[in-house]
Amino acid sequence: MVLRVKLASLVDLFIRREWVWRIDVTMKNSSLLVTFAAACLGLSPMSVGAKSLTEFDKKSDGGLEWRVVDDGVMGGLSKGKVGMTDSGTMRFNGTLSLENNGGFSSIRTNSVSLDISDAEGLQMRVKGDGRSYQVRLSTDAKFRGMEMSFMAEFPTKKGKWTEVRVPFSQLEGTWRGRSLPDAKFDPSKVTRLGLLLADKKPGKFALEVDYVRTYGDKKKDGERGDKPVAKVDGESIAAIASGNKNFSTLVAAAKAAGLVDALAAKGPITVFAPTNEAFSKLPKGTIETLLKPENKERLQAVLKYHVVAGSVPLADALKAESGKTLEGTAVRVKFSKGKVMVNQANLLDADIKASNGVIHVIDAVLLPPEKVKKPERKTVVSVAKNAGSFKTLVAALKAAELDSVLSGKAPFTVFAPTDEAFSKLPKGTVSNLLKPENKDQLKAVLLYHVVAGKVAAGDALNAKTAETLNGAKVKFYVNDGMLKVNQANLKKVDVDGGNGVIHIIDQVLLPPDSNKNKKANTSHDKHANERMAKAAMAAIDKGVPMFNSGDEKGCANVYEECLVMMAKNNYLKSEVREKLAMVVRKGKHMNAEKRAWLYRHTLDGMIAMLTK
Repeated sequence: MVLRVKLASLVDLFIRREWVWRIDVTMKNSSLLVTFAAACLGLSPMSVGAKSLTEFDKKSDGGLEWRVVDDGVMGGLSKGKVGMTDSGTMRFNGTLSLENNGGFSSIRTNSVSLDISDAEGLQMRVKGDGRSYQVRLSTDAKFRGMEMSFMAEFPTKKGKWTEVRVPFSQLEGTWRGRSLPDAKFDPSKVTRLGLLLADKKPGKFALEVDYVRTYGDKKKDGERGDKPVAKVDGESIAAIASGNKNFSTLVAAAKAAGLVDALAAKGPITVFAPTNEAFSKLPKGTIETLLKPENKERLQAVLKYHVVAGSVPLADALKAESGKTLEGTAVRVKFSKGKVMVNQANLLDADIKASNGVIHVIDAVLLPPEKVKKPERKTVVSVAKNAGSFKTLVAALKAAELDSVLSGKAPFTVFAPTDEAFSKLPKGTVSNLLKPENKDQLKAVLLYHVVAGKVAAGDALNAKTAETLNGAKVKFYVNDGMLKVNQANLKKVDVDGGNGVIHIIDQVLLPPDSNKNKKANTSHDKHANERMAKAAMAAIDKGVPMFNSGDEKGCANVYEECLVMMAKNNYLKSEVREKLAMVVRKGKHMNAEKRAWLYRHTLDGMIAMLTK
């Protein structure tokens, strides 16, 4: 005969726990066998030999960091959440959806290290909604190199607390809904605890958990000791990867690239981690080539393409659809044909939490897109440089600081002497012109080869003469069937220079004698000064009304644009341009009002200098 007696007087003693005592009465010897005697003696409010895996209270989830993993990782729409109640229990609730091939919601702990081999099973105190849930335990057992689980279902009673026992012998191996009956559960190597709902019944659900413990002691009480049962690893991404043989290639690559420390740093970061099998899918020899020291930068780029700044759960990644990687370009995350895809890789596992971020496991290596080199803007300078037969001309333009001028927007016509043409000059002439102290003379020679605007060869012949940027004129004519400019033959004409046209000549053009040249240059400089002075006055006319109406920033920006233009104008002396650039840099560290006044005073000074 079995009697159940509620000992209500012990409620306060056992911290609001309602303990049910089972008293076996044997009529034959009239003796009472009271189980849970240890509890009656005040030793512990749990069964004899039990271990506490996690106890909950208002502020703590037992230190195991429970988190939600919904079918959103596979494109489903179920939504679960987990938290602590005011009664000091853990509540797992939400809505189960069967849409988009979904149908499950779960919670699971962070990585743990548990040896519960001295117990017979798990014991939980739960209050449910009448639905059946699953308890899940993970170990170091793998299926296809990935983490698998061992599960058992347990029923709940709607609105009532019940104690559930799950013998380890009833746990069955499973991976992504696939039953693995031959898998063996090893209770000495438990790495994760979890609860899951997947009863194919859409709608709201709620499960409350008071504690999770073990029951049944296979060892003597004295052998237990005081060693804590569970310990959260809190490992970094680098440590997790290094401890998993399935990521050995990834770890080797990170070491070769010098990125292991980055994966162990504080972060947080998100890593899309390819498995060894993923690396094996690359073309033969690819890995070996990438691991060579000379390819370190390329390897770093590939690995950084798998890392996103911040800790990004898969649900957030799916919402964002893409994320910029540390390599600089973005990866795409989407749900397609029943699978979650990261670019062209399939997602194998998600939301593996680490102390410095999160890991998502993928089945293919992500290769960053080839960076298309932006085409060089075509200019008369770039065309000359790429041709290869104008090395002396290009060097001279750079020495005279005219390369940037001729790379500007304004169209130019350049009569370009070849290297052979420069070689015809008297010995030492070129090297002498390239000396810094002869910069003005070099500039005069080079500007004598440039005419403003695009002037085709036919138009030049019709015009007969053209004024160069030097100020002096060149003449065009035909002699013995050859089109000539001054004494030089035009070997090739009308070459497209992007921002102008190039006519190739076989001799260097030398400007007229110095006195005439000086007069021409003076005239040219005068015109250049007038243009810059007018630009400065126009900037002031535009900026003053803006300043007076309260837009100090807009006014300062107008002045700054004019000063920058002047600082780039090669007709000004280099020391003047340097001073202008210095003023602009100084102004950037001021507030808008002070910056506007600094620039205005500078413009006034430039106007005074240019109009002398």
